[in-house]
Amino acid sequence: MNNIFNFNRFGRLFIKHTVEHYKSYLMSLGVLIGVLALGVGFYTYVIDDQPMNKAVQNGLFAIVLWLSGTIFTSNIFADMGDKKTAVPALTLPASHFEKFLVGWIYSYVIFQIVFLAIFPTIIGLILNTRHWPMRVEVFNSLHEPGVGWILLIFAMMHGAAICGAIFFKKLHFIKTAFVFFIGLMVLTLINKPIVETLLGINITAAIPFAQVNFFEGQTFYSILPLTGIEVLFYSLTSALALLLWAAAYLRLTEKQV
Repeated sequence: MNNIFNFNRFGRLFIKHTVEHYKSYLMSLGVLIGVLALGVGFYTYVIDDQPMNKAVQNGLFAIVLWLSGTIFTSNIFADMGDKKTAVPALTLPASHFEKFLVGWIYSYVIFQIVFLAIFPTIIGLILNTRHWPMRVEVFNSLHEPGVGWILLIFAMMHGAAICGAIFFKKLHFIKTAFVFFIGLMVLTLINKPIVETLLGINITAAIPFAQVNFFEGQTFYSILPLTGIEVLFYSLTSALALLLWAAAYLRLTEKQV
């Protein structure tokens, strides 16, 4: 067990990583705060005379979390992709699991905690710089109904970002994003004919894992997933995230100096 994980050794590795990278992480945090403040401020003072509603805040939360989180994750694990840059990390007197765990904690656990704290803070501060005639609703990271699903999708994207950073030697984030969107496009394209074959009817639209729309005569129908099917989606997404994390770790263990 000591060859895989030793608490004292892991603690020293975590401290070493923190000391070496805290300046760049703080700079990344400053950039994230600046981007959020700029985006919310631009919307508040230029785009709309009404305060940003919950739907827009929810969309902004998801987009910024997914984009900034995957970029941050790719940067943390970037050195593991190229054998030349991976030499210093691979030769450290620690196990592959401990090295993987340090990056995972920073890119997944700590990043989410920080993001969940600063997002509603930035939203609240900027919205309250103006006087509104109506009550202003501020996004609450822990109590919004769609946050759990957004965070679960981020777990899957986080795993994909680590896999891309370790598998690709160069331009890892761009290549990972390219593979992700190509896969999403292929899934969307093949979903419609598969659903038509299963149902035996011509449909107008079939969103993967969502509703199916079709006409029968002049009547429009929309078939929605059964109540409670969300549990299956949560389970599948969680399983995929775990699978991607495991694949990334196993690929890391194959790295040799």
